Amino acid sequence: MHKICFFLFFVLFLTPPVSFSAEIYRWTDEKGTVHFTDDPSKIPDRYSGQGETVRVPEEKATAPQPPPKPDDRSDRVKAYLREMDKKIEAKKKIERRISSLEEELVSIRERLKVIEELEREDFNYYQPFRDQRTGNWVRVGTPYYDERVRLDRRREAIEKELGPLHEELLKINRSL
Repeated sequence: MHKICFFLFFVLFLTPPVSFSAEIYRWTDEKGTVHFTDDPSKIPDRYSGQGETVRVPEEKATAPQPPPKPDDRSDRVKAYLREMDKKIEAKKKIERRISSLEEELVSIRERLKVIEELEREDFNYYQPFRDQRTGNWVRVGTPYYDERVRLDRRREAIEKELGPLHEELLKINRSL
């Protein structure tokens, strides 16, 4: 099977085109119609004396022409498409970043709710009290105080970062 395929490939694609030259015979009938043939035996007997030989020049196989150079419009279209691809890639990157920040923000908010609930239920005695020596109110921290402060700071940072990202995404969407 492979030998047949190789042979067909060789015959169809790798053999050079055949060039030839031939003689063409021409005659005119009584109605004035001009006829052509490459076989002189096909000329009717009554027109055989009238037959005229026309020599056809040999055709030479030419190398395939290179494709024409693309014009400026196709270059502009390609540049436009490249620019669109860049914008789409930037949009995807921003959307991924927004998505990860929003997921983190949701988890922070959930943890802050849990901490608030734990503090309300278990640590009522950690309410502020008046210091007897100074008379000032003193806030007593819970075991979750440091975590709550850290989560609040991170929440604020995420919210600050999300604003410009949403603006950038809106600008890219308008340009697409």
